[in-house]
Amino acid sequence: MDDESALEIDFGTADGPAAGLEAAPVSLSTVLPKSVRASSQSLGWWPLNVERRELEPDKVTLPGGTVEHVIFVTLAEAHYVRQGPGGLSEHDLEIGHMSIHPARRPVQWEWDAQISTINLTLDPQFLDEVASNVFGQDPSKVELLLVDRERDPVVSNIATQLLRELMQVDNGSAVVARALAQQLAVHLMRNYVRHSGLGPVMANGQWPRAVCAAVGFIDGAYAREITLADIAQAAHVSPFHLSRLFKKSMGMTPHQYLTRTRVECARALLAAGSRSLAEVAGAVGFADQSHLTRQFKRLLGTTPGQVQGH
Repeated sequence: MDDESALEIDFGTADGPAAGLEAAPVSLSTVLPKSVRASSQSLGWWPLNVERRELEPDKVTLPGGTVEHVIFVTLAEAHYVRQGPGGLSEHDLEIGHMSIHPARRPVQWEWDAQISTINLTLDPQFLDEVASNVFGQDPSKVELLLVDRERDPVVSNIATQLLRELMQVDNGSAVVARALAQQLAVHLMRNYVRHSGLGPVMANGQWPRAVCAAVGFIDGAYAREITLADIAQAAHVSPFHLSRLFKKSMGMTPHQYLTRTRVECARALLAAGSRSLAEVAGAVGFADQSHLTRQFKRLLGTTPGQVQGH
């Protein structure tokens, strides 16, 4: 492409690229570099990079996809067309829409108006580590899903926080970025992956409605005292039915998920280094810091103090 034009290619079928098509994936930072208004690329914020972009109407073709998982958060309206092995899709993008493009997936994007975006790129190795270390999953059996035009306030909030850190970077920004990368990876694992073999069971990439409702309730209320009856009421099913369905879908009980959520959030807060252990325990819903320490060590195999020390 002169460096920014696109080539027409044969994407093959949903099962893979066309015969003989072998192309190396590229870093998103090398694509349309003139559109980048701000980037953390030079700051070493592994495993995540954040960019602020202003893109004129254009078309980009990446036969080998990207080396990173890419998450786009849209800041302006536009008409958008994506073509890949799964076929062609068109969407009218609105402010706040989020899209996920997994690494190494061939793609062609085209848009007919200026697009303003926040782009997050996440190292696939880091997501694999979270899959293994946090969720006990075999990374080879976990597939990040392709997502278009989704509203997800959690992802939008993470993107906004990262952009804010980029705009006022200081000595603590890398620590905050790492904590937000962890939060993003956990959120992706909970909501946007397909599993094979053991682990969470989803149909067409989605958990049963009651499980989704229960997870959403826990994610929003974990910091206060909640019971199984509270969770079941939010999911509009009986506690008994929810317990069975949740265990089948998630591989753990609602209470175990609640505890894990509190521990994961505590780890992110401790890594950010802005609160004491007692403050973190109260902020995520544990009775006291000793309760947090016991659960932290049981689930993560380390102590909160060791996380604070890094």
